[in-house]
Amino acid sequence: MGDKINELVAGWCSGTASAYSCDLRSSSVRNVSGPVPATLVRELEALAHLRQRDPACMVGDLLAAAISDALAALPDNVRAQLKEDLIATERAEAEEKREVLSWHVGGT
Repeated sequence: MGDKINELVAGWCSGTASAYSCDLRSSSVRNVSGPVPATLVRELEALAHLRQRDPACMVGDLLAAAISDALAALPDNVRAQLKEDLIATERAEAEEKREVLSWHVGGT
């Protein structure tokens, strides 16, 4: 496991996890779905019950930590490619928003 996952699990085990928060509606949050083995889902639900947390929020915490750890483990050349792709994606999204929001006063 990487540092982020280790920190997350250590916080859960010690009871010193950061202040509980689960943002499900913010525009800065995106919901994703993917297949997870049923036995792991049951274990996650049991862990969530023990920690008195929402399982969906715990999944979000785990996935965020796992992604952070995975990105940190990438070789430099792959990270550079990823950064270029992110910049291109952000530019495309910004242009799309600009087109949607543009309007002409008095135009049709």
